[in-house]
Amino acid sequence: MEFRCVVAFVRSDMLEPLERRLGALHIHGVTVSKVKGFGAHPNLFSNDWTTEHIKIEIFTREANVDALVREITGIAHAGAGSDGVVAVFPVERFFRLSAASEAMP
Repeated sequence: MEFRCVVAFVRSDMLEPLERRLGALHIHGVTVSKVKGFGAHPNLFSNDWTTEHIKIEIFTREANVDALVREITGIAHAGAGSDGVVAVFPVERFFRLSAASEAMP
């Protein structure tokens, strides 16, 4: 089974709508981090060029990637230069950790 990691950097105000939509798509494994940085559109008129965004990481089957990316971009894209980015990475190996796996030698 092929897995991919979908990573999205989006505006912080997009978290709730994204969480609701991802839950409706039965995607329940999501990691969310608060991040700060700048990219192609830094605020040159500010002393601090960085902006706050959220980083979302989702491991999913390869077959789900296109639909997932469409949902993220559809919700997060508001037409501003700082809406964010989405990237898809191959997952070479994937392990689920559980109490049963800890007992294995």
